[in-house]
Amino acid sequence: MSWTDRKSIDHIKQLRDIFKVKTFVETGTFKGINVITHLPNFDMVYSCESDEENYDYARKKIQDYWINKTEGNPYIYNQTSKEFLKFFKKFYKEAKRKDTIIFYLDAHFYDPKNNKSNKDRFVVLQELKALKGFKNCIIIIHDFDNNLGHITYDGISLDFKLLEKDLNKVNPNFKFYTNELSSCDIVRPYETDDPDERANLEYAWSKPEKTFRGILYCVPKKINIKGLKEWN
Repeated sequence: MSWTDRKSIDHIKQLRDIFKVKTFVETGTFKGINVITHLPNFDMVYSCESDEENYDYARKKIQDYWINKTEGNPYIYNQTSKEFLKFFKKFYKEAKRKDTIIFYLDAHFYDPKNNKSNKDRFVVLQELKALKGFKNCIIIIHDFDNNLGHITYDGISLDFKLLEKDLNKVNPNFKFYTNELSSCDIVRPYETDDPDERANLEYAWSKPEKTFRGILYCVPKKINIKGLKEWN
């Protein structure tokens, strides 16, 4: 959720300008807050949500915002991220597009109590496989282990070792960067009147590891953005 961190939003906008990006694609819509955040920043915003209840809620929230603000052009799909990214990749190729796309991967969910198999515990690996060979893109992975807050399932962290093989199959020339604690600027609960945003922020501020989340930025060439450090 880039919307909780002002610096993250700024970094995304700087990447947008450097690579002339017009399309932002998010996986994991949840309540739709991140979509609404980026509607003014891109010509096209796409998102997917596999949970039908969250999808219906987010679609209504996003549509109400779009009708009132007429900013951007949101497209939200009730699909798994793997299905959606395959669809988007096909659509992109058939349209013979060459522009750079930002993919913001944040569809993390795995409940070991309700899953008999743990082979798909990291949804992001399925997403990267769906994007194999999609070189004209920037991939941003939220909840990454760079010593800030991150996803851990069954004692396994969402770290670079886990991601490296599949990232290289998307683009072997990717350059990698991460955020730092000093560059985080997290919104406080009292700074919003939206009940969904406030509930999310109260959760985020409940523990430091939930507040300051690691982010991995995968870009087609070297960049120089203050607050992002090269991943070695």
